[in-house]
Amino acid sequence: MCCCRRRLLLVVLSLSIAACAVPRPAVKIALVAPFEGRLRRVGYDVFPAFRLVIRQHAQQPTPVAVTFIAFDDRGDPEMAARVAEQVVRDPEVVGVIGHFALSTTLAALPVYARANMPLLAPHVPADALPPHPLLFRMGPARDAPRHVDATPCAEVAPALPLDAAFGVCVGDAPAPNGFPEAEQALAGFASISLGPPPTARSIVGYEAAQVMLLAIDAAAQYSAPPTRAGVAEALRRVRRDGLLGTITFDAEGRWREAPLWRFAR
Repeated sequence: MCCCRRRLLLVVLSLSIAACAVPRPAVKIALVAPFEGRLRRVGYDVFPAFRLVIRQHAQQPTPVAVTFIAFDDRGDPEMAARVAEQVVRDPEVVGVIGHFALSTTLAALPVYARANMPLLAPHVPADALPPHPLLFRMGPARDAPRHVDATPCAEVAPALPLDAAFGVCVGDAPAPNGFPEAEQALAGFASISLGPPPTARSIVGYEAAQVMLLAIDAAAQYSAPPTRAGVAEALRRVRRDGLLGTITFDAEGRWREAPLWRFAR
């Protein structure tokens, strides 16, 4: 009888603790990239890396639960603006990563600005985008210092002609092969992509997701759930020591030290 009473007491205590547990506030990140059309390889290079980071974040004791939704802008400016309108209507979305092309990023920016939505813009030359309080330019300038990578250009972006955003055979990240830290970080990539390995753009997507999550976690310390304005403010102060170096943004929302890599022809 005494043993049964102790068991009953343990059950009651367990139920009481469960009843008192407060679920973490939940927010979303929107990933906007081309998944169809001429630039579709961009989306499929980035999506698995992004999902991998979100999965890792979910396993950590963070102050906020973060999920993500992916949108296809097809690399088309008109579509990008329409997609941006759809994104900002979701009140749970507190930050956007996109659009991975200059024309689509410029087309969507006014929509995000009206909705007070922070936009983290990787893979676009920083000097081609205008400064804006809600725009965080993660891409390097076209005249940034260039590292040399012996990887053949065709292996870095086989579906795109020479990665022309930054020049002939020039990109904003090194190839993962032979880069031990990137290989380790992206070890689960192929299980999500169902076969294709990560590319240089996958590193960019991985780091962009990490930066946005750092900002969301920081904003959650002051507001539960974090707000768009809070995430924007946190992005201004964020610091990420990762695969591409130390990422911080200056007063104009630009990562000044963002490097470039030149690949072999």
